[in-house]
Amino acid sequence: MKVRVPASSANLGPGFDTLALALSLYITVEVRPASTLSINCSGFGAELEKNHGHLAAKVVRDVLGHDEVDIEIESEIPLARGLGSSAALAVAVAASAGAYDAFVVGAEFDGHGENAGASYLGGLVAAGRLGDTYEATSLPLDPRVSSIVIVPEQKLSTSDARSVLPELIPRSDVVFNLQRLTFLLAGLADLDQLKSEFGQERIHELPRETLFPAAKLLKELLLDSGALVATWSGAGTSVIGIFERDEAIAKLQTVRNAVSELQIDATAMHLQVDTVGLDVVDGDPYSDLAGSDA
Repeated sequence: MKVRVPASSANLGPGFDTLALALSLYITVEVRPASTLSINCSGFGAELEKNHGHLAAKVVRDVLGHDEVDIEIESEIPLARGLGSSAALAVAVAASAGAYDAFVVGAEFDGHGENAGASYLGGLVAAGRLGDTYEATSLPLDPRVSSIVIVPEQKLSTSDARSVLPELIPRSDVVFNLQRLTFLLAGLADLDQLKSEFGQERIHELPRETLFPAAKLLKELLLDSGALVATWSGAGTSVIGIFERDEAIAKLQTVRNAVSELQIDATAMHLQVDTVGLDVVDGDPYSDLAGSDA
């Protein structure tokens, strides 16, 4: 079965490890029975070793109990840039292999329920581990919401990004984030209420600027260009600006020119919100390769 799932931008400022927004970059995966493991990749991730240690092979083994399959992967999602590439791949492979719950499988492998949830459900998602499993729920989102995402060439692994976070967080900072999170949710549901202050936070972005100082400049650039909110995208290095759709289209070249003037090696793109999530491109969505004779 061939499936397609979108990229995601997690956190969105105060929604650390909680919120994610599905975006219109995609990974397409098809898993087919075979006598031995074969992984063919195009696009981002094509340079990775295609062996039993590949994330796709690990997910397949978890779902099927073996990895005697042919896996075709086409990805538009940059790696290690805060756009949920690993979660999207895990969800897509799990779904194509016939997993009972591709969201839970993807979240377990990636460790980020919000990214997996956005790739699976589309739109704006809140997710987390509740009890012994992951759960995700769709949240209200103004249909006018769109984005400009600046994707630097510099990579930043999630593990490195987490290594600089404080072990203890002052109560005042926790309250600061929670207050802004509630306002952010209201603003994303109705753009007329959204203010730049709603994207502020005190837990993860400032420590991570030690690893990628240009993020501060890029967020300011987006706000100066008309973004209603600008934040890190996931663990970075990408940053995302929330715009009304027509404004995003109108301001894209302005943002690109400003990035060039800053002499930062990065690409700015207009990404719409994906509202579909997991999409079966071809094949039976209820197929189960675990019963194949391969």
